[in-house]
Amino acid sequence: MTKEIQIREVRIGSGQPKICVPMTGKDRSALLEEAGRIRDIKADLAEWRADFYEGLSHEESLPDMLREIRNALGEIPLIFTIRTVSEGGNAEISEKEYEKYTLTAAESGNADLIDIEYFSHENVSELIRRIQMTGAKVIASTHDFEKTDDSKTLKNRFIDMDASGADILKMAVMPQRFEDVADLMQVTSEVTEEYTEKPVIAMSMGNLGSMSRIAGENFGSSVTFATVGKASAPGQFPVEELRMMMNALHKKNVED
Repeated sequence: MTKEIQIREVRIGSGQPKICVPMTGKDRSALLEEAGRIRDIKADLAEWRADFYEGLSHEESLPDMLREIRNALGEIPLIFTIRTVSEGGNAEISEKEYEKYTLTAAESGNADLIDIEYFSHENVSELIRRIQMTGAKVIASTHDFEKTDDSKTLKNRFIDMDASGADILKMAVMPQRFEDVADLMQVTSEVTEEYTEKPVIAMSMGNLGSMSRIAGENFGSSVTFATVGKASAPGQFPVEELRMMMNALHKKNVED
């Protein structure tokens, strides 16, 4: 059974999946506008996709930008993410730069969770440990924008990430057929029931995988992602639309 993690006032791993809205602004003005909209629609979580940010290479400016985003969000928990090109993002940076920027974000005290691409970097367990020493929580993540591997491979990836000491485990894959979506949902259910007590985030991307973004409550996924503007991954719904569908499914689950 999943043990919840409390981040500020949000409990991840219990109740309905929490809705996270990414911020993909290229500059300060766009980011603060997005943060204000996220606060207005009362999203459960916000994610700063810093790989879209034009100032990412100016490491010294990151703490100030994080502080401003934190002030704009109020008490909404913030995830700091640098998504690299190898995992479907925009950042073409060295491993040393990736480590430096993520640690800077963690040390700022304004990012509650740091997303770490588990299979794309060496010494990742040490990086996770160093981030956790700052007080931030870590999401170990893996993304495949081309395919969905077989069930055994998916399960082993979850188990490997669990062993890293990360606080939350995340997997996003691209389906080629409906069976791929069903496989991810089944594997996630098995992992959360048999292999880990940590919250798990799992999604199948694109139109074919859209059900996985709505029905996480039924198969063990603790967080789903929605938009208030530009999507950060294929298949994301607008936040109000997603919230309505999730509430309807939750009501049906309770009635049944």
